[in-house]
Amino acid sequence: MHLIITLMHVLLVFGNDVESISLKNHFQFFIKTVATVYHSNWRQNFLAKNPFVKNRFKLTNTVTHYNSSDFQYPMILTVGSCLVHRNLKVARARYNLSQIYVDILNMNYDELPSDWAYENRATAHVACKHILRGVRRKVLFDENFIQETSEIVHIEWMKRNVHRSQQELMVPYVNLTDVEKDKDRQAVMIACRLYNDHYLYYRFNTTPIHFSGHIFE
Repeated sequence: MHLIITLMHVLLVFGNDVESISLKNHFQFFIKTVATVYHSNWRQNFLAKNPFVKNRFKLTNTVTHYNSSDFQYPMILTVGSCLVHRNLKVARARYNLSQIYVDILNMNYDELPSDWAYENRATAHVACKHILRGVRRKVLFDENFIQETSEIVHIEWMKRNVHRSQQELMVPYVNLTDVEKDKDRQAVMIACRLYNDHYLYYRFNTTPIHFSGHIFE
């Protein structure tokens, strides 16, 4: 009898661990998918508003080893005089070889170095966490919920970027420009859409998301 009870306890604990790991994997998939689409949407929107801009090189702190011989094209970029990699997505400062720039406009999410992918992933994590919490608590997915969650996304962004030089963004959500508000809002809307599109309600044992009232896209 004691052996049976022990085995049942082991199976229960093991089963809970497996379920916990499975849920974590589903949540990581949710975050990765939202981060990927969020970055893709940013690229599309940026190009739509700036049709003559061909690249957007940004300094990266991620250490990646490239062959020096692959930096073949001398160019004057917005970040200065550089040698551009033959893939045209990476550049090295001509007079400071330790400075590496990446073209975030022409990179898919999976191509981004970890420091630039981090911000997309962190934003997606906040949105996904609050979407999943809302579904589990059966909250009303209306315009107020979207606005409140967008505000949380912005608050968490400010916490992560407290030392950034763009002080005009370090303001309450209500004081942001419509363009900046839309960035936070898009993260929330993408998370809602992908939760349904990928049938994540099956994986998390919830209902699909149903919007109530008019939701501004």
